[in-house]
Amino acid sequence: MSRPTPTDDTTRITIAGAPFDSLFPSAFSGREAISAVAELSVRATGASPAVALSGMTGQHASLSLVWGDSPRLIDAVCMRAAQLPATLDGSHYALELRSWLWLLTLSANNRIFQSKTTQQIIEAVFNGHSISDFSFSLTSSYETREYCVQYAESDFAFVNRLCEEEGWFYFFKHASGKHTLVIADSNDAFESLPGAATLSCVPGHAGERETAQVLYCEIVEETVSGAFANSDYAYLTPASQLYSQAEAESNTLTVYEYPGRYATSTAASAMTKRRIDALRKGARRLIGESDCRALMPGYRFTLSGHESDSANIAWVVSSVVHDANHSVYRNRFEAFPADTAWRPACTTRRPTMPTQTASVVGKAGEELWTDQYGRVKVQFHWDRDGKNDEQSSCWIRVAQPWASKRFGTQFMPRIGDEVVVTFIDGDPDRPLITGSVYNGANQPPYTLPDNQTQSGIKTSTSKGGAGFNELRFEDKQDSEEVFLQAQKDLNVNVLNDAAWTIGHDETSTITNARTHTVKNGDDTLVLEQGNRSATVKTGNETVDIAGTRTVKAGGNETRKVGGNLEQTVSGNYTLTVDGNLSIKVTGTLTLQSSGDLSAKTDGSMTHQAALSLTNQAGSSLTNKSDGTLSNEAQSVSNKGAVEQTVDGGGMLTVKGGIVKIN
Repeated sequence: MSRPTPTDDTTRITIAGAPFDSLFPSAFSGREAISAVAELSVRATGASPAVALSGMTGQHASLSLVWGDSPRLIDAVCMRAAQLPATLDGSHYALELRSWLWLLTLSANNRIFQSKTTQQIIEAVFNGHSISDFSFSLTSSYETREYCVQYAESDFAFVNRLCEEEGWFYFFKHASGKHTLVIADSNDAFESLPGAATLSCVPGHAGERETAQVLYCEIVEETVSGAFANSDYAYLTPASQLYSQAEAESNTLTVYEYPGRYATSTAASAMTKRRIDALRKGARRLIGESDCRALMPGYRFTLSGHESDSANIAWVVSSVVHDANHSVYRNRFEAFPADTAWRPACTTRRPTMPTQTASVVGKAGEELWTDQYGRVKVQFHWDRDGKNDEQSSCWIRVAQPWASKRFGTQFMPRIGDEVVVTFIDGDPDRPLITGSVYNGANQPPYTLPDNQTQSGIKTSTSKGGAGFNELRFEDKQDSEEVFLQAQKDLNVNVLNDAAWTIGHDETSTITNARTHTVKNGDDTLVLEQGNRSATVKTGNETVDIAGTRTVKAGGNETRKVGGNLEQTVSGNYTLTVDGNLSIKVTGTLTLQSSGDLSAKTDGSMTHQAALSLTNQAGSSLTNKSDGTLSNEAQSVSNKGAVEQTVDGGGMLTVKGGIVKIN
C-alpha cells in the first residue's frame, strides 16, 4: 500500500491558557502513549513586546486541533519555554509541553509505606504534591503491601514501578485547562473514540483520501514468548509450593523469573497471568498513518474497509505521534486488538539497595522488642518520616550463626543497637539484618586497643543493665584465661558423663549453701598425693550414711573434739587394736552394760585406783584364779552380813601376828 500525498488544508491550531492566549501556534509535534507522559513541541509566534518566559513554565497549555465541529484537545504543562530571535512577524517561541505526571520526575524521595494498598500509596504520592487530577478504574481487588520502600528514585519512577508490578496501565483524558490521569487494570477502561468510533482504511491512491480516516495501514504479527513462569520463597510458610506458570501458546519460548515477590499461590497465579499478558500484548498490532485528529491513546475504534477481513475489528490506540502545522496534519499510530488484554511491561527498574546500617527501635520504655520469629524493627538513617518507634519499619528477620528447628543460636538486637541490613536480591522491600556494629555511643565490652587479645560474649541485664552474663577469652601469651560469669544462676545440665581435667589448682568459693547429690552410683574422691583438709568454721557437720561406712587411714588418725563426743551404735560395737589401747579421762570413766560385761586379757590385768577400788555385785561377786589369788593391803576386811565361809579345800592357813577367832 503506497502512502498518499498530504493535501490537508483544513487544519487550524490554537493554544489556550494564560499566558499562552496571546500566542499563535504555527506548528507542533509530539507523542502520546498508554503508560507514558505526552511530550509535545510547539512553535508559536506572538506580538511584540515579548511575553515573559517566567510566566509560562509550570502552566497548563491546551492545544486545540480544530477540524469541523470536533476539536481535539491536548492539555499539557509547559516544562520549558525558549524565546527565539524575533522577526518582522513578531516574537517567536519554542515550547516543550508534557503531562503533569512528568513533574514527578523532578521530585525524588526515600520513604517507607506500611500496610497500604498500591492505590493508597499512589494516592499518597499525588496528594503530597497537591495533585487531584487523577482517578482509578480498577476491576480487581489487590493485596495490601505490608512494606513498600521508595529509595533514591523519583516519584515518577516509583509510581510507574508500582503500576507495572500490579499490571496497571494509565492514560489521560483531556479537557480545557486540565488533563486527568486514569489508572486502570482492564480493557473495560477503553472508551470509544469521541466522534470517530469507526475509521475507514482508505486505499492509498495519490491525491485521494477521505478526511479523518486511516491513510496507511500495516497489520503486524510478531513472535513473542509463549509462556511465563516464576517462583518465590515465603519464610513464614517455607513448605509452600509457589512456582507458577501461565501459557498463552504451545511454543516452548518461556520466560522464567525469580523471585516473583509474592507469598501465596493465589498471588502467584495472578502475577503470572499479568506477566504473560504483558509479554503477549505485542503479538498482533496495527501500525498506521492518518489525518484523524481524534486518535488518542487509551481509546478504541473499529476499522473498516481493510482488504483483510481479520483486520476489520475493534482496535485500541496505544500510541500516537503528531506532526502538524497550519497546512497539514498527520499522525502515525499503533493499536492492538480490543480483545487482547493490555498490560505494561516491567521496564522501570526497582532500586538495588546497598548494604546499610540502621538503629533498632521498639516500643517506648522497652529494651527489647521482638516477635515470635525473632524479628525486630529498625529506623533507617535516611528515613525522615520515621518516629524511632515500633512503627518505623516492618518486622525484619535477624540472621543467626545457626538457625534450625527449635535449636540454634539466639542473640536479639537491643533497642538502640546499630545493625547491618542487607536486602534479599537487592530488593528494598526485603530487608535482612546480618550483623551489628559498634559506634561512638555503643562501645565494645573490652577497652581497645588495650584488651585486643580478649574476645567473648558479654550480655546486659534487662531491664536496667545493672549486671551481665559473660563468657570471655583472654589469649594474651602467659595470661590465657577463660572467664565465665552468671549474673544470677548458673545451671549446667549433662545428660551423660562429665569430665574435668585441671592442670594445676582449683578453687571454689560458695557464698551460701552447696548441695552435692549422686542419685544412683558411686561418689569417689582419690587424692593421689598431698593432704586433704575440711574446715567448718561456723556451724555443724552431719554425715548420714544409709549403708556401711569404712574409714581407713594408712598412718595415724587424730580426732580432737572441743565439746562432747557421743557415739550411738544400734548393733554391736567392736574395737580392735593391734597395739596398745589407752583411755585417759580427766573426769569420771563409767562403763555400763545392760547385759554382761567381760574384761579379758591374755596377759596380766591391773585395776589401780589412787584412793579406793570397789567391786560390787547385786547378787554374787566371784574372784577366781587358776593359780594364786592374793588380796594385799594395809588392812584387809572380809565380812559376811549373814554368813561367811572360808574353805581351804585341802589346806587352810591363817597367819598373823595375833590371830583372833571368835
